[in-house]
Amino acid sequence: MAHAITTQVIIDGSKNTIIKVNIKGDTGDATELTNYVIFDASAYLTASTSNKLCRIQYCLNGFTAELFWDATTDIPLISLAKDHPQDHDFINDCMGFGGLVNNAGTGITGDILITTTGLASSKHDGFIIFYIKQREVPLVS
Repeated sequence: MAHAITTQVIIDGSKNTIIKVNIKGDTGDATELTNYVIFDASAYLTASTSNKLCRIQYCLNGFTAELFWDATTDIPLISLAKDHPQDHDFINDCMGFGGLVNNAGTGITGDILITTTGLASSKHDGFIIFYIKQREVPLVS
């Protein structure tokens, strides 16, 4: 069998998207997730290449992951540690800087990719909750 990845849509609005992704490892699948599209921007109403990550909550049991903004050359977004629930709020933290902007260049898609390390076990599982906001880009006159 393959690793099981399921997505629950919590909010799919014109400006905000919140999804919960569940990941379940499979002992019979020794491969890692590599550049797997975990957030497909075109699947949601935000459908924008200029989305930003406002908050991420996650708990990965037994494996780690790297997230990237998808582009011709993928841009690192954030590293996710294993075995410790985490909540990174890039809007309401003490600095309140407004989120992690998609700074990918050529070939930007708005998608978020995941690459895992150590997922190949049925005992390894986790979840990631993405809070995505469509970035408001000023109009050029």
